[in-house]
Amino acid sequence: MRLFDDPADDARVIDPVCGMKVEPAGAAASREFEGTTYSFCSTGCAAAFGVDPRRYVR
Repeated sequence: MRLFDDPADDARVIDPVCGMKVEPAGAAASREFEGTTYSFCSTGCAAAFGVDPRRYVR
């Protein structure tokens, strides 16, 4: 249960590889796939996405 809402959460997106919340402006990497930009917490997550993006996009 969350006691307080964090306004910063509204600006975050989910890294499709690991599920971590990432602020797009501060993301370690980003990739485009089928017209959508995805942000990643690390270059490792971005690399995994790059190998098989359909695995992570639903």
